[in-house]
Amino acid sequence: MRSSLVALSALLLAAAPSAAQEPGAPTAQADTVRRMDLPPEVAEEVVAFFNDRRTLHFSGRTRIPEDRSITGDVAVLRGPLSIAGRVEGRVVVINGDVELSPGAVVDGDLTVIGGRVEGLDEARVAGEVRSYSEPLRYHHRGDRIVRADRERPGRREERAEGAARRGRATFLVTTGESYNRVEGLPILFGPVIETPGSNPFRLRALAVYRTENGPFLRTERWGHDVSAEQFFGGRRELRVGAGVHSVVAPVEDWHVSDRENGLSTFLFHRDFRDHYERKGWSAYAGVDPRGLPVSLTAGYRSERHQTLPVGDPWTIFDNGDPWRPQPLVAEGRLSSLFATAKLDTRNDSREPSTGWLVRGEVEHALDDDLVRPAAIATSFTPPGGPLVVPAQAYGAFTTGLLDVRRYNRIDADSRLNLRLLVGGSLDGSPLPPQRQHALGGEGSLPGYSLFEFDCGARSGRVALPGDAASADPVAFFTRYGCDRMALVQAEYRGNLSFRFNWSGRGWWDDDEDGPRYRESVNADLDWVLFADAGRGWAGRGAVGEQTGVDAGFGLLFDELGVYAAVPLRGGSGVNLFVRLGSRF
Repeated sequence: MRSSLVALSALLLAAAPSAAQEPGAPTAQADTVRRMDLPPEVAEEVVAFFNDRRTLHFSGRTRIPEDRSITGDVAVLRGPLSIAGRVEGRVVVINGDVELSPGAVVDGDLTVIGGRVEGLDEARVAGEVRSYSEPLRYHHRGDRIVRADRERPGRREERAEGAARRGRATFLVTTGESYNRVEGLPILFGPVIETPGSNPFRLRALAVYRTENGPFLRTERWGHDVSAEQFFGGRRELRVGAGVHSVVAPVEDWHVSDRENGLSTFLFHRDFRDHYERKGWSAYAGVDPRGLPVSLTAGYRSERHQTLPVGDPWTIFDNGDPWRPQPLVAEGRLSSLFATAKLDTRNDSREPSTGWLVRGEVEHALDDDLVRPAAIATSFTPPGGPLVVPAQAYGAFTTGLLDVRRYNRIDADSRLNLRLLVGGSLDGSPLPPQRQHALGGEGSLPGYSLFEFDCGARSGRVALPGDAASADPVAFFTRYGCDRMALVQAEYRGNLSFRFNWSGRGWWDDDEDGPRYRESVNADLDWVLFADAGRGWAGRGAVGEQTGVDAGFGLLFDELGVYAAVPLRGGSGVNLFVRLGSRF
């Protein structure tokens, strides 16, 4: 039936070309291509179209109002695009939907990548309509875009055009990824070398200077991070590498981003993470199949772990307040095998609206001598004298973490995003504190306080025996958190659009520089309804009340999100907080 209607529409258009040119007489599209996959030649065509200097570029939510016209080819990155007026040229939308209002006109082809077209039956597209549900994986190179399967995202060496052939050698000076209460702002410096050719060799030999670790020449103020990597196969799909390191590492880094944690620590005296020291070496092999959204890495590492006390880094607000104590970690040597895997089909890594992100990691301890040191309780003293918390040794263990995220586009203005995060001991063995998990706070269950679900790890403070008798002993917590945890998150995102124009000039105005969007007020923001549920387990059973459920609402102004969350199970009060970027 639909084929007959399409054929009849084509005959009518051919028989009455004058009527077909009238914007007020919309007709159904005559030639429509719909495919799940994105052919490589179409991806190349779309990238070339976007990078053409004559193409008019728009980014994010875009609307062409009724009775307004754009002359020229139009490309929209990360739509959606709503057309109520007319485009006198071709239209390409990359990773977004297209909504055609009744009477809308596109004089050329309409191509949609990673989205869908709505309203074709009441609008007119003079050219071919092509729709591909598979998103285009890309990243930016200045004002241009490049396909992700042509370059490896996130590597500056490869983003520079021709760097793979030329090679490079430079001396890098940079800061660490996160300001924190243990080492302040780490500063990294040293040579970075990459050989030319299709199988490059890379070397990074960086010294780490910790701005918050005592006198300048003391060894604890210095660290290092040296790594070497060799590619094979001529396509940068296979690689092996090794490294030696002495770094301050977070126990968990998935709650909030490095940028959020650094800014929160520096501005508001609030560090969302706990930290410990890792010294040792590692070796690994990895595969990144070209054109596939997967990557795999497996390797071996041998490290010594050590507890670190809090420092006293400067902060803008509340600089005189004491810092939250660190947890005691199990100290000693840990030798382990590890493997990581990643599947990423998102249409955009920063603001995805469709696709999957699945990340998993497994670590198996081989022979370890990790021991959490004995401590003296300082939060209270029983009648019989100070309470001694005995040392605890940890044997072999196997731990894992699985993070599954699904991004669903409901329509041009709304999305439903889901996340499942599970982690912890896979064989029932107790985990050393640096491998435990805790929930609560803005990064997991924002209706509750930070690390509220830690299986009792922060119920009391202790000091190391050699320091316990001092007037002001350095305080620690006995553990970090739970041996197992599970977290489910869901959010529904919609859009609010405010547009006012009292200048009388209309939405679109042609001047000597071409079409220009003129308006008095243009405010597009997203709103979010969300709910979270999480639970933690310690050992073979839960300790206390370890299940939390919350819900909340938020407004997103580009990358800035303002949220309010309330607990639905236990707890009290409303938590108002700010996030940079999406919650997950």
